[in-house]
Amino acid sequence: MKIINADREHAREIMDWFPDKESVFLWGSPYTRYPLTEDTFFEDIYWSRINSVVALKDDGEVLGFGQYYLKLGRCHLARLVINPKYRGQGLGPKFISELMRHGAEQLDTSEFSLYVMTVNKPALAVYKKLGFDLAPYPHDDPKLENCVFMIAGHG
Repeated sequence: MKIINADREHAREIMDWFPDKESVFLWGSPYTRYPLTEDTFFEDIYWSRINSVVALKDDGEVLGFGQYYLKLGRCHLARLVINPKYRGQGLGPKFISELMRHGAEQLDTSEFSLYVMTVNKPALAVYKKLGFDLAPYPHDDPKLENCVFMIAGHG
């Protein structure tokens, strides 16, 4: 698995991984508009303001996508997703670990945060496995009532 900066072609491929409104909601938050269009997608994921990366197989096939940025002194992970063809094969923890390593190096921090929808049980399990714990919300947002904030530190 190789982590590289995502380009617009990668992002266009990612759009096809979300077949319905629920999958977009779980991945992108209530602020991601559905149906996805190229214009709204790039706007809603803050393409021009947030670091976006992909995990690639040796042959260049996209295995995963994620974003990271500095939030409250931590590397905040966002919009994490594994290619539907490869879900359930243990790639999530590996990809997120690599993304954490990459983001920590780029942002010079050893702490991490993320949001996750409470109904997204597979994602919650992966994050807990990686050492993330529930933490108090850093701000109020009524649209995120079914969402939790999690933090982790890597010493």
